[in-house]
Amino acid sequence: MRHLALVVLVACGGPQITEHHGSDLTKALPATLEANRPKEGDARPLKIRVWADAGVRALPHWKEDINDEIDYASQLLTPLLGVRLTVDAIKDWDRAGDPGVALKALAEADDGKGVVWVIGFVTPGDVAAKVMSELGDAQTLGHHMVVRGWAEKPESTALTATLPALTPTERTEAINAHKRHKQSVVLLHMLAQTLGAIGESDPTWIQNPTYSPKQATFSDRNRELMQMAVDHRAAEDPDQTIAHDLLENIEKAEWGGWVAADREQVVIALRSVLDAAKSGKTASDVPAAAFDQFDRIRELAKRGNTKDALLELENLLSAYPANATMHELKCEIMLAQRHVPAAAKDPKKAPAPAPRPAPSAKTDARPAVVDPATRAACNRVSELAPGDPSPHLAVGEALARTGDVAGAHGELAQAATKIGNLTLGQDQAWKKLIGIYVGLGSLTWTEDVIAAAKLEADPVAAQVAQTRARYGVPRGTTVVKPEAEGALVAAVRDSLTFSNGNKVAEAERALAAGEKKWPGAPGFAAVRCDLQLRQGQTEAARATCQRALTADPNESWALYLAAVIEFKTRARRAPRPASRS
Repeated sequence: MRHLALVVLVACGGPQITEHHGSDLTKALPATLEANRPKEGDARPLKIRVWADAGVRALPHWKEDINDEIDYASQLLTPLLGVRLTVDAIKDWDRAGDPGVALKALAEADDGKGVVWVIGFVTPGDVAAKVMSELGDAQTLGHHMVVRGWAEKPESTALTATLPALTPTERTEAINAHKRHKQSVVLLHMLAQTLGAIGESDPTWIQNPTYSPKQATFSDRNRELMQMAVDHRAAEDPDQTIAHDLLENIEKAEWGGWVAADREQVVIALRSVLDAAKSGKTASDVPAAAFDQFDRIRELAKRGNTKDALLELENLLSAYPANATMHELKCEIMLAQRHVPAAAKDPKKAPAPAPRPAPSAKTDARPAVVDPATRAACNRVSELAPGDPSPHLAVGEALARTGDVAGAHGELAQAATKIGNLTLGQDQAWKKLIGIYVGLGSLTWTEDVIAAAKLEADPVAAQVAQTRARYGVPRGTTVVKPEAEGALVAAVRDSLTFSNGNKVAEAERALAAGEKKWPGAPGFAAVRCDLQLRQGQTEAARATCQRALTADPNESWALYLAAVIEFKTRARRAPRPASRS
């Protein structure tokens, strides 16, 4: 039993902590939010963006109240999940009408980029509601949530009837404490819903469908789900990854504390996220009756058991021959294999070879992307779902691994024109495409995709700009084609490494080969300037650096060396002070 009640109040002057020894007031207060087994260590900050409609903004000290409610919710989330909410911005929301459609309106007003959650606070109701669905709105794995404002008059009236005999000051204090508790609990309930939490049967748990002032925390089982989901969210993992792991966790361990109907709804919602991710690629959904088998096939493939995965997938395709998502999985599994020519698979059909050492898998097995059957499987996806970028991304990535830059670019260029068709996962598709081009070393193609995806602030763009300046590959240069930019950068880097190591002969050979292949490349001129300066050929170095800067004014190494040369020249020209006699 607590002998001292600490009540945190929100007043116009800000939060205050007041000690109460009176038993009547103590009994009138709501439960304190607390975690049963607090986590240790620093909390990870999770950004949120807040929107408040006109009805909320008309309330007294509304902004202070919202900040305090978010802070109180964080006081539970920090020991519970190891995270804290940080407000990125509070915005005016031009919304009116039915609060039942507020969640949809919020998603239309804010795409959620740059934050983990978007929270909308909407006009209070006319009654003191207790059903959570009337106090807010959120969806399983959603990134948006809505919280109804505090209905001052009906809530105060309803509370006053339940409170013991209190002084006016104590009554105000108790009502403010209930307000803070209820608004924070509703916020936590909605946030937990976006993390896959399931309705709890115990009325003292926050995920119960009905609000109670006795609610203080979440059940351990829901805490487990929330922790899993929030860790994924902090890592910016896609929703389908979260849905898969939550489903696996829910179904592997049943628990009697959940509301059965709500558990079923959450499971359906999580499966819908997985299905929507597939249909979002413009491929057809996997039928519900086939989903478990389809998921099992994917797991077989992940474990490297591609043979059994393909056999089971063929059986599934016989029942659903026009399902593009299943064909896409077949394409991806076949691309992950190595293609062994028919003669190597069946020695009886091959002519007797001359005696030689036992062949290695590396020499006898080629990348599967060269196998006509594999390409036919991937082409089938495009036949069934012409607007789907997935097969082009998969084939392009496979061709890139083989060094077929032209072939890879052909597939990836088609993918780029189709990513806009996706209703889900566009960002992931663009990032995947960017990653493939980065692997190919093409600076121009990478920049083109970043621009098409409208990701100018992407860190890769800064890396590309730095690489251009460091190795003398200005955008739009005619010295090198986009498909050879990676080779040019590598050649400049190698020659510079030789120069930095004072390996003059090796540096000269590397420069001669590079300048012959890419005549006029400013990167080689900068390296030659470096080599000449190291050999004491200052004037020659000055002219060579100037040649590099004429071709590329942003060539950073030439700029640095030119500054060094100028500094040394001025130092030599500076008059020496007269010696004292």
